[in-house]
Amino acid sequence: MSEGYNFKQLSQKILALSDASDWETARKEWVLVDIIEADEPETCLCGHYPIIKICEIHNRVTGHSAEVGNVCVKRFLGFRSDLIFAGVKRVRKDPEKGLNADCIAFFRQKNLLSDWEYGFLQDTMRKRNLSAKQMATRVKINQKILAAVSRRGLQGP
Repeated sequence: MSEGYNFKQLSQKILALSDASDWETARKEWVLVDIIEADEPETCLCGHYPIIKICEIHNRVTGHSAEVGNVCVKRFLGFRSDLIFAGVKRVRKDPEKGLNADCIAFFRQKNLLSDWEYGFLQDTMRKRNLSAKQMATRVKINQKILAAVSRRGLQGP
């Protein structure tokens, strides 16, 4: 087990699952498809342990999928999953809070949000004083998002 982020190990494993033979081209084949919150620490492809915030990525060319840590996705592949995890954490702590723009876009891309929900969240994202009906709608959508965030491990009662 490694104490840090091993770019060489990560790049070898990503290249092995890619069609391209160079890193810059290979990384453009990958897209972020899911975020996972693990209850038990896991190990990233780079060898870093422990990771709790896991990102599932998919290669559009080869069809392969892989799971990597949040830091590797951000640092090496360029996906800002840290902002998505931050938005989810904020809403998990207080369901009346608004999701950030990165969360809204990511969950719309996953087809979790309807066009109307997407527009509603964009329109109310920065608003603090919502009507009772708007707040109920926000909480309902936030609960839908939280239910869709993959959790792995023992969930407890």
